[in-house]
Amino acid sequence: MALEPGELPPKSKLIPTKRTDGTWELDRVRHRALNGEEVRTSATGRTKNECIDEWMRRFEINNRKNTKRRRTSRRVQFSPNDNMSLVFAELDKQWKQRVADGTMSPDSYDNNYRMIYETTHKVRYNPNPDAYKLETELGNLTIAESADVADLMDYLDEVAETSPTRAEKHHALLRQAYRLAVQGRAITAAANPMPHIPKPRLVPPVPRPMDRAAQCAMFDYIDKTLSESSYLRILYLLLLGTGMRPGEGLAVRWSDIEVHTLDDGSKRTVLHIGATVRWHPGVKVHRHGDRKAGNPYRVALPVWLVAELDAQKQRANPASEDVPIVASARSGSWVSVQTARQLVFRVRRDSPAPGFRLSDLRDTVATFLAAVTKDDERASAQLGHTDGKQSMAQRHYIDGGVKRMMVVDNTAELEMLNPLVLGADRESGGI
Repeated sequence: MALEPGELPPKSKLIPTKRTDGTWELDRVRHRALNGEEVRTSATGRTKNECIDEWMRRFEINNRKNTKRRRTSRRVQFSPNDNMSLVFAELDKQWKQRVADGTMSPDSYDNNYRMIYETTHKVRYNPNPDAYKLETELGNLTIAESADVADLMDYLDEVAETSPTRAEKHHALLRQAYRLAVQGRAITAAANPMPHIPKPRLVPPVPRPMDRAAQCAMFDYIDKTLSESSYLRILYLLLLGTGMRPGEGLAVRWSDIEVHTLDDGSKRTVLHIGATVRWHPGVKVHRHGDRKAGNPYRVALPVWLVAELDAQKQRANPASEDVPIVASARSGSWVSVQTARQLVFRVRRDSPAPGFRLSDLRDTVATFLAAVTKDDERASAQLGHTDGKQSMAQRHYIDGGVKRMMVVDNTAELEMLNPLVLGADRESGGI
């Protein structure tokens, strides 16, 4: 088998022989220099070890003959027998550096980390304690052992049965991991299994709208079970009255609510939706000035929600207009999505809707508006999905008597979602 450039000859070729004069010798041992040329190196010494040391010194000189390359790599080098845990650790190190450099968001890093490792902080009400983790499933296999196309396909298929989104993310992270293994010379490019493994098919999540009775029953349960200071009550109403995401609802401030005048002179209370809350280990919960996805937008609020917000403001008596509407009773500051979900997990067990999730309210608003108005664009506008598209729900409002702005106005329909009044069901497409 031909030697690789810069590779040492087989050990059997590096055994010195003793000449008749007592000198040890390694004579014209063939190898290839870093530039691919075939060279022969010889050495002598008074002892066997001295001969080997001299031969190695001359090998290094001849190895670089006619080239300026040192054949050194700045990349981490792996062995085929190294465990995949070493590759995952190097990926984690690179992601941390990218966060420090500003080329990766902390949210993206946290998502990647949770796909590979068990989280270090314990969650009392973990909704998915049996989630697949790459470190647990593959970390103890060697790089060579793990690079089995059929086995990896079976693994991703199994993950996809319980979580298609997680399977898709695992596929993306494994592509990065094996690319790193190839670059670190643990496996050859031809042995990289990922080009042969199709990306798991991402199944769109099934909407989970609540019917009218469930909406009212769940609100009534929250209203009676939790204390008046609990933030879950006003958060429930905000999400049901607007259709925004939970993180967006947790990020709204009193200053985001304004009264504007329609072209016909009528008044509307308008909410600006343009931020979300974020939290990372070691970093306090904070308001991030962008939505999770989509451009900032404005929605007109139904009368019942305006009344509830007015009552909430009187109870809270906020020191500033820039404090959160949905505030922690203990600190008066921002509440993270994770914390809000934990409260939901705790109270929903004995509730009329034991499977309730905060995101169900967004599905409820979307499904309700689409069914009542027979116009999908109105529902899209309400959720902030339409980027520049206009629908019948988007109307011109006058700001300060001068500036005209676009506001999504489905207030007439959203009045029917008032959970404080359980009247006769109206046409609602079954929700």
